[in-house]
Amino acid sequence: MDATFRTKQLPAPETSAEALGFSLSPGGKGLMQAVASARLGLHTSLVAAVATDRFGDEIVEYLEREHVATSLLERVPNADTPFTGVFQQQLGDSIAANWRNDKEIRLESSDVADRREELAGCDVLLVTFEVPRDTLEDTVALAHERSDERPIVIVTPGQPYSDDAVSADTLAQIDYLVAHAWELEPFARHAAFDPDSVARTLLAFGVETLCLLGTGGCNAYSRPMPDVLRVAAPPAIYKESSVARDAFCAALAAQLIDNESKFSEDVARWATAAMSCAASDFPRRNPLPTRRRINDLLDVSRLEGARTSEC
Repeated sequence: MDATFRTKQLPAPETSAEALGFSLSPGGKGLMQAVASARLGLHTSLVAAVATDRFGDEIVEYLEREHVATSLLERVPNADTPFTGVFQQQLGDSIAANWRNDKEIRLESSDVADRREELAGCDVLLVTFEVPRDTLEDTVALAHERSDERPIVIVTPGQPYSDDAVSADTLAQIDYLVAHAWELEPFARHAAFDPDSVARTLLAFGVETLCLLGTGGCNAYSRPMPDVLRVAAPPAIYKESSVARDAFCAALAAQLIDNESKFSEDVARWATAAMSCAASDFPRRNPLPTRRRINDLLDVSRLEGARTSEC
């Protein structure tokens, strides 16, 4: 669950500040990517560990309202739902503190193995670093069990693992790594941190495509492409919201399904537009876009681009 305080400014130490608003709602990267995918018309299931307390029930009810299948959830009795406390400023800047409660609530490799058939048979598998590293590595390996038709693997390295990076074997099994620049620092090992250099190193380890996101858009590093693909984001008043990347990942999944798994500049542009929609609609209670919202934004952007060219 996300407990979000909206403020004009963050309080200084030993002081307090009045909040402009407060919300308590289901959250987490995995959940939001599942909801974002369902919003785009994909048949979506969430694999996650969820408590059986009242907050866990609220999470399940929310997923069902958003048309995300909940049959693959692992319900954990006698445990407390994890929380994230968020201080969010008016234009989208935010800071957060996570209480994972991962001693009680965690998705184990055995939980994933129990869902082997469903995972191996899907079109796209979206995985986040919210699960233990061993669980992530085993999940990605499971997706590669079928040599003929396997799911596309999209990984989000939010909240990088503090104890160690993922293995080289796992990196080689990731089709799309969707990251912010600061999340790549653990992959720099002992070298000086340079996002561009680390991105190219990850490709050398076997990552098929790295989408490096920022408020300006997406830089896509891909082994089939010799140069970096730079896709500018349609302008938004607000800075990137916490769900903007989740919208990007869902839109990337939808476009890869629509385009027979082929990555292109058009695919990257559509996913980047989805990210801009989520940022632009930041003040709304649920800013995750529909296909129509994304297409409308792209149409407006093309029209404005044509007008600029004429001028």
